[in-house]
Amino acid sequence: MGNYYSAIDLRGCTPSYFSKTALVKQVNIENYKDILESIKKNKIDNVLLGIEIDDETKNVKRIIKKADEVDVIIFKGRDSKENREALKIKEITMISNPDNLDSVCFDLARENSIGFEFNLQDITTNQGYRRVKLLENYRELLKAYRKFMFPIVITSGARETTEIKTPLALVSFGCILGMDIREAKGAITTVPEMLLNKKLN
Repeated sequence: MGNYYSAIDLRGCTPSYFSKTALVKQVNIENYKDILESIKKNKIDNVLLGIEIDDETKNVKRIIKKADEVDVIIFKGRDSKENREALKIKEITMISNPDNLDSVCFDLARENSIGFEFNLQDITTNQGYRRVKLLENYRELLKAYRKFMFPIVITSGARETTEIKTPLALVSFGCILGMDIREAKGAITTVPEMLLNKKLN
């Protein structure tokens, strides 16, 4: 993999292998004020802070309005209608749990530079049917990516130090899913960098 310094993990734990790592907390309309306040108070140098919004899209803009201190905004995927509405919100960095997507979603993701997440931790922690379904979703998404060219991001999903993966492991995961080496490297370097820079513009 060469130098690790340029790799970015948009959902991970401690930046030992990565130049930038995002610590992500789940929020919804009930708890977002407390969590955003906590994020504000506990800002750490060189560590990105993120939220994953697990709520209906009608509440997303309300949450985002208060999320000035947040570097990464993830929307937890839902049904097709909710996903389409979320993909119209340009402040969103990426969609997790990418299922129930269609060509309208893919066009919106490309136009608004919103990424879809391939989360390695989801694969390692799930078993049986759920794991098979996730892998199937990721592979289908990869086919759509070749046609629509929207952003794809690979994350470790690490929540504690024992779950941290190296950039090489993330690139290998992308290759197992069917990415070529250039695409897999891009999914942990240039693509997440582009999504982070979008917030600054």
